Amino acid sequence: MSTRREFIRAASAAAILSPALLRGESDKLGKVLPQRNLGKTSEKITAIGLGGHHVGVGKDEKNAQALIERAIERGIRFFDNAVNYQDGLSETYYGKFLTPKYREQVFITTKSSRNTAEKVRKEFDESRKRLQTDVIDLWQLHAFVSVDDVKERIKGGVVEVFLEMREKKKARYIGFTGHTSQEAHCYFLDHCKKQGYKMDTCLMPVNLVDSHYDSFLLNVLPKLQEQDVALLAMKSMVFGRIFERAKDIDPTVITPKNLHEYVYSLPVSCMLSGCETVAQIDENTAILENFKGMDEARCKELVAAVEKISGPGLEFYKRKV
Repeated sequence: MSTRREFIRAASAAAILSPALLRGESDKLGKVLPQRNLGKTSEKITAIGLGGHHVGVGKDEKNAQALIERAIERGIRFFDNAVNYQDGLSETYYGKFLTPKYREQVFITTKSSRNTAEKVRKEFDESRKRLQTDVIDLWQLHAFVSVDDVKERIKGGVVEVFLEMREKKKARYIGFTGHTSQEAHCYFLDHCKKQGYKMDTCLMPVNLVDSHYDSFLLNVLPKLQEQDVALLAMKSMVFGRIFERAKDIDPTVITPKNLHEYVYSLPVSCMLSGCETVAQIDENTAILENFKGMDEARCKELVAAVEKISGPGLEFYKRKV
């Protein structure tokens, strides 16, 4: 089992490993936020993306439109989604407010958690219809929860459908996601390596506390780098619950700026941000705009400072299934 010291050594190399931020880009919609390459591909994506889950929360269509419009105005061009976000409502909002006006400028993702070839194929077509686009930029096997879950999807022929859709260019890139089990991610990557399958992306938790408990960074990241799979980050603020623990440590450690800048200092192509208000979009994009890097000493300091608040009580989404 890797130790915290080993993680800190890995974190110390973050500045070297992190892909460069590409600044100064613009498109017909205006200024674009700093970008990074999507792993080893030539695709450039904004280093922050709008999480799709919150877009459909509360079934508030006006707020959904406001979030999408403000994300565009602030220079976000990466838009995350999934079939099961409010039973397809988040996808529907993208299809209504994002795709018709901005399709040529944005990178749109979605996901399916179904476990048979027939079911994921059907959901793929339904997603494209709701999103109002023939081509999905990134389609992902959604929310691995255990090794058995991965095995079931493999047995059901799901991976082959994803490979097929990329081959047919109906999905430009394919990947997988999960926040429950780093073992599931590792098992799937080992399977892909054995079978000669190439995944383009992996979406997983990346935050200050991850390294101290059942770590995705320690266990999954080396395999991603070995197979040239782009890392997409989520849970940077641990569902916001990390702020509830801030009183237990130095209050200068747990701040939105530190949490985001730590993620940007790791080899992450894009950090997904689940924003519920326009103000949150403004705050989070401003952090990226002003990001100048985080050195080794600060990475070490922040990781060490949060050790006593880490674990299953805070990282509740990591569950032994």
